[in-house]
Amino acid sequence: MIKFEQEQNEYLMKILTSTLLLLVLIVSCTDSESNNDTQTNDPIFYKGMDLSFQSELEDYNINYKDASGNSVELLDFVESKGTNLVRLKLWHTPQNGENGLTDVKVYAQKVKAKNMNFLLDFHYSNYWADPSTQTPPTAWQNMTINEVKIAIYNYTKEVVEQLKAQNTMPEMIQIGNETDSGFLWDYGKVWDEFNNNWINYADLVSEAIRAVREVDTENEVRIMLHHSSVENAIYFFNELQPYNLDFDIIGLSYYPQFQIKDLDLIASKLNELANTFSKDILMVEVAYPFTLLWNDNQNNFIGSIDQIISEFSPTPQGQKAYFEWLITTIKNIPNNKGIGFCYWAPDWVAFNGNENTSTNGTSWENQCLFDFNLKALPAIEIFNSN
Repeated sequence: MIKFEQEQNEYLMKILTSTLLLLVLIVSCTDSESNNDTQTNDPIFYKGMDLSFQSELEDYNINYKDASGNSVELLDFVESKGTNLVRLKLWHTPQNGENGLTDVKVYAQKVKAKNMNFLLDFHYSNYWADPSTQTPPTAWQNMTINEVKIAIYNYTKEVVEQLKAQNTMPEMIQIGNETDSGFLWDYGKVWDEFNNNWINYADLVSEAIRAVREVDTENEVRIMLHHSSVENAIYFFNELQPYNLDFDIIGLSYYPQFQIKDLDLIASKLNELANTFSKDILMVEVAYPFTLLWNDNQNNFIGSIDQIISEFSPTPQGQKAYFEWLITTIKNIPNNKGIGFCYWAPDWVAFNGNENTSTNGTSWENQCLFDFNLKALPAIEIFNSN
């Protein structure tokens, strides 16, 4: 009898052990499947805003409001509406102190506190850089080309190291701003008489990228190169092909007043870029007017009907419809290469303040995402779209 009970107990223990092992395997497989699901989910679609003006505009306590007229804190509000990426420009040694590294570090902490992605836009200049102006920092202007290569490497590395040290590493880093004509003129200029200077431009970009990669030891930062034109970017990136630059994203600006307005042609050009270069595409600067009127003493970039796209009226609903079209167009780029957009300066409203950014100076208030009463416009709801 005792022997039978012992054998029975041993048998029950084996059953129990087998059952426990089976449960462990089931849980393990479930976790593995869950992790695989997470890893195989569609990549994030970026719905971004360039909020580079905020480091200054916050000083004036501008009363942004939701659509009902309730006062809101801007960053809280846009995050609640679905914004998942914030772009900040960086100037090397700005005369007024705005958009320098100190500003960027402070606002980057606010962005990260909201669990939003951060895109750092290196201008490699003390002020605005774009296709018509790419002035090197004053401290670099009398250097040799080799000295500038060292300078861009050291400067880029120092910036990224400081951001990493405060736990605000960008998810994306943009090497130059609208560099259609190169940057750091004339060292990296690739325009007019410098059209055979692509090797120097590529070398300078490579040094900046090398600096980022050395700090980003976990290889998490994605590198972007930025062109200002949807229709002309194919030429630019073709010229760079022989240099095998280590970058991940083609960044594009699209402002209808400066570019093609044919919707089919825009889609065609985006698709051609994706098929030719196998890089992700981010529409990193976009905007559209909700009116052709103005709310200050400065002429606006858009003020006449011939500057807009005929399919989208310069009204609050037309602005929203434009972005609905844009999102659909980006998502239809082949091979899932369209990864999102970034609205440029949705917050640069007219207000009473500093003469450089106030009622005497903003040329953008009719392209913001807040109306002339500072109430959120319908287009902001598209940030909540999937």
